[in-house]
Amino acid sequence: MGDLDGQKLLGLLGLARRAGALAVGFSAVEKLVRRGEKPLIVVASDVGASQMGKISRWEPLRGMLRDVLTGEELAQAMGREKLSVVGVSDAGFVKGIQKLVAGGSGS
Repeated sequence: MGDLDGQKLLGLLGLARRAGALAVGFSAVEKLVRRGEKPLIVVASDVGASQMGKISRWEPLRGMLRDVLTGEELAQAMGREKLSVVGVSDAGFVKGIQKLVAGGSGS
């Protein structure tokens, strides 16, 4: 799973959700993309091939994180039974996640 701390990522995603800046689930993220909001998406490491095929065609995106969290971890953090993708379009949260990915300490 690389150097990215999954718990810190879940923390940032939780903050984004509470701020109303997180699209949760395939349909919600797809709507962000269709509106041209260029989200950063987090895809569960165990997403199915069919759904991943659809996700990989989404454009434009600010980026895609994969192989960091399982669907179970994402679902549990978001209070869902199943979850394979979330999207963040808020510039501040995207910057925070990108900093985490780059290995920056978020103080």
